[in-house]
Amino acid sequence: MKDFPKIETGVVNAGKVEEIAGFLMAFTVPVLVLYADGREYLREARIVQVEKLRRI
Repeated sequence: MKDFPKIETGVVNAGKVEEIAGFLMAFTVPVLVLYADGREYLREARIVQVEKLRRI
């Protein structure tokens, strides 16, 4: 994420915070969920394609 300094990141271990998986409907790992203006903008699961972030 060093290439994207304007994107704030956070990491949550769904094994330790089980409620987050249900809240985000994340049933596989890893999951990257990008929000913009309070709405989900991009969701990538298992294989995260960084090139999609470059196109935003």
